Amino acid sequence: MRLVGMLSFVLIRVSVSLFPADAAPSVPDRFAADPPAAEAALELARDTMDAWVLRHERVTPPDDLPALLRERSGVFVSAMLGDAPRCCMGSLHPTLPTVAEQIVDAAWRAAAMDLRFAPIAIGELPRLRVIVSIVEPPVPVADAQGLDPAADGLAVRCARGWGVVLPRETPRAELIEPWARIRAGALPEEPVDYYRVRAFRIVEPPSEP
Repeated sequence: MRLVGMLSFVLIRVSVSLFPADAAPSVPDRFAADPPAAEAALELARDTMDAWVLRHERVTPPDDLPALLRERSGVFVSAMLGDAPRCCMGSLHPTLPTVAEQIVDAAWRAAAMDLRFAPIAIGELPRLRVIVSIVEPPVPVADAQGLDPAADGLAVRCARGWGVVLPRETPRAELIEPWARIRAGALPEEPVDYYRVRAFRIVEPPSEP
């Protein structure tokens, strides 16, 4: 297992708080203010991916994780291989008792069950950049106009399901809505519901050449 403190990471705040100044901060806001918890979240995601790919083992979150990982939030775990997306799985809303369990569930599913890609291979592990996105509750919006790809993602809901494009998945605003519709399985002219998605992202640095 990788040791906390040995893992370099990058914190990227890609949301503006949706709460008034006198309201309690959201779980993503609290991760933004707690680098040790953010590092532990990223380490847990990496350990989970490594354990599944190398040994087909599911990781159990350790008992000594920072308290923030015992909160509840929607979580996505993704990975990049070079400049290309390699996998992504997760949930907009919490489905498990803790953030730690959400991370473990999303990480092994991303490694093994993202149907857009083949499962992660052992030889890819050293070159992957793992990303953990702690998401704000999605906010209904009238349409997909005016989204900032550096700060905003988009969730689309149609009769067949949901499709999600996370913040910073693409730098091109014009691709956000088509990608989300495709992922939801929406027909070209089908009416859909739109939700703005914002998140706090923790990103592994590029691997050494």
